[in-house]
Amino acid sequence: MNKKITIFAVILIAIGIIGTISSSIAAVPFATNYINECAKKASEKVTIYEKKVNVRQLDIDTKNITVEVKKSNSDKLKIVQVGRLNNNTLTIENKENTFDIKQNEENRHIDMEIQGFGDAVINMLNLGSNKIIVYVPNNVDIQAKTRYGDLIITDNDVLNEKVTFSNEYSQITLPKEAKTLENLTISSNGDINLKASEILGIKNINISTTAGVYLQSMPDDVFIENIEKFIPETFNIIATKYSPSINIESTIPIAKKLNIDNKNGMTYLDLPTDKYNIEFNLDASENIHFEDEQDNNQEPMKKFNGTIKQNEENQNKYNVDIKSQIINIRNI
Repeated sequence: MNKKITIFAVILIAIGIIGTISSSIAAVPFATNYINECAKKASEKVTIYEKKVNVRQLDIDTKNITVEVKKSNSDKLKIVQVGRLNNNTLTIENKENTFDIKQNEENRHIDMEIQGFGDAVINMLNLGSNKIIVYVPNNVDIQAKTRYGDLIITDNDVLNEKVTFSNEYSQITLPKEAKTLENLTISSNGDINLKASEILGIKNINISTTAGVYLQSMPDDVFIENIEKFIPETFNIIATKYSPSINIESTIPIAKKLNIDNKNGMTYLDLPTDKYNIEFNLDASENIHFEDEQDNNQEPMKKFNGTIKQNEENQNKYNVDIKSQIINIRNI
């Protein structure tokens, strides 16, 4: 009797497994079609605002939306939402030549009360397409505040005099060409990544972060003739948290006056000391290390003032002032 019951149970289990597999196979085309349809909607662009306005400053306050700023091909300011699935709501106001875009608080988080497969797909696609594009008709100052959304400035001719970007864990992307920008100010609780070509033509740059700063010359950077005319006047970096890393690797000087305050972390510099006269004023609480020099059990160097190499052909001078726990200099 027990043997018969066991055989019957095995048969039922087998039928259940086969039925589940068959149902899953049958569901694959439906799931694929549903995902494709949602992906298509997530990439569609929807105009949510278009009007002729007088604007001198663009104020942006978002929670998790990436904002791209581009030049309008008309005299109207236009806002385009990427995706038809997003349920973000924005408060838009134009007052005294200042155009405000603010994301309302209720859509800050992902909907955790997912009802089923469809809701899960939509939530995942919303994360990838959480973006608006702002087309401005003229040059504007930009002040942006966000928690997790990036700021992308595509066109050089949208910039007026200043860009201010305050964020939690986001990135800023600037045009890779010479600009005529007076001030760039960035404050962040996350790492800041910039390319050397992005800072050309900006007069004054100020960065404050509780994390790291990474600035590099990239292989695809295209630099212009008389590049020294576009090197920033001042570049100030302040790291306010324990053990942040500041890493600068560039084939051009970063600024005429580069000031780094990173008392609790490590600073690494790879600058073209063979082509430019760079005057260093280094102050380390632990050690200054020049990569091409032998250690030979010497006492730690904590201060250094002077140039590494003198370039007689180039009379322009650049100053680097660093206060850091550890300073590593690659001596080209």
